[in-house]
Amino acid sequence: MTRPLAMTRPLAMTRPLAMTRPPAMTRPLASRRLPPRPRVAGFVLAATLWALAALAILASYVDGVVAAEVERARLARAALQLELDQRATEATLLFLLATERRNHRAVLLTVGDAAAAPARQASGQLGIAGQAYAGFGDVAFSVQDESGLVSVNLPGEPAFAALLRRVGVPRPDAARAVARLRDYIDVDDALSLGGAERFDYVRRDLAPPKNHQLAAPMELRRVLGLDEAVAAEQWRRLLPLLTPRVTVGYNFNIMRAEAMAALLGVDEAAVAPLLAARAERPIAGLADVQALTGALPALDPELVVPVPSNALRLAFWRRGADSRTVVGITLTPAAQAAPWRKEYRYSEPLAEGQLVAGAVPEAPATPLLRSVQAA
Repeated sequence: MTRPLAMTRPLAMTRPLAMTRPPAMTRPLASRRLPPRPRVAGFVLAATLWALAALAILASYVDGVVAAEVERARLARAALQLELDQRATEATLLFLLATERRNHRAVLLTVGDAAAAPARQASGQLGIAGQAYAGFGDVAFSVQDESGLVSVNLPGEPAFAALLRRVGVPRPDAARAVARLRDYIDVDDALSLGGAERFDYVRRDLAPPKNHQLAAPMELRRVLGLDEAVAAEQWRRLLPLLTPRVTVGYNFNIMRAEAMAALLGVDEAAVAPLLAARAERPIAGLADVQALTGALPALDPELVVPVPSNALRLAFWRRGADSRTVVGITLTPAAQAAPWRKEYRYSEPLAEGQLVAGAVPEAPATPLLRSVQAA
C-alpha cells in the first residue's frame, strides 16, 4: 500500500512575504545644501605676503650686517696699512740718519753704491730743523735736531719763559709756571717763591709732584695751574717747540723760527735774514746772530753751538690728522749693538691740518722713498 502524499497548505494559507520599504525619495543634485568651503585662497595669499615681507626684512638686515663688516674690514685694513707705512718710513729714516753725512743744517742724501764712496753723488738734503717731508703712503715726517728746541727740564733757562710769553701766556703766569715747574721736578720739598709743593697739590686733590724730570712735554699739564694758564691753541703751538732732553747749548742753524724769535725778543720777520743766511753757511756765534737780526740774546757765548748734535726728534703723522707720534733717538755710531738708541716715544696733538713746517710736505730726494715721489 502506498503512503499517501503529504498534505500541502493551500497558497492562501502561507505567510505573506515581508513588505519591503520603497526607497526614499532623493532631491535633485542642484537643490542639495553643501557645507561652506574655507577661504583657502585668501589665507595662502596673506601667508605669501608675510613670508615675502619677512624675507625682505631679513635681506635688509643681512645687507646691513655685511655692509658694516665690509666697512669695518676696510677701516682695519686702512689702519694696518697706515701703521705699516709709518713703520717703513721710520725704518728708512733711521737708516738714512745712521749712514749719511750731515752738514750744519741737513742730512746729505746720496745715490750710488755705499761700498764705492767715490761713485756716490749728492742728490739733495733732508733738513733737520723740523721741515715736513712725505713718507710712504699718507705718512708725513720731520726730523728736528734737539739743540734747536727748548727743554722742559730746564725751566730756569731764559728760553722756557720766553717761549711761554711768545705763545701768549701773560708774563705773571709765565713766571709762576717757571717756579712751579722747578718745584715739580726738583728732588726736595722746599717751596720756591711763587711755586707749589706736595701740600698745594694734595689740597687741590691732585697727584703730588714727581720730583723727577719730565718724560714728555705733555706732562707739563700736570704742573699745578699750568693747564689753566695755557689755552688749548697755545698748547698746540707750544708742544712742537719743546723737548724733554736736558740739552746743553743753542744751535741757531736748526732752531725753529718761533723759538728763535722768542729767545731774541723779536717778531718772526726779524729772523728772516738769519734763516736765509743759514741756508748758505753756518751761523757760528752770537756775533752772526746780532749782525743778521739786530738783537743780542742774553746767553753765554759758550752755549752757542754751530754743529748738529746726535740727539734727534723724529715725528710721524698722517697728512691731515690732528695728532702725531714723536720718537726721540740718539745716534751712536761707535756703539757695538746699534747705530742709534731710542730714548722716548709719545703722541701729542696738532692743530687741524697742521704740518710741522710748510703747507705741503715735499718728497725727500732719495731713491729709498722713490715710490712716494712717483705717487
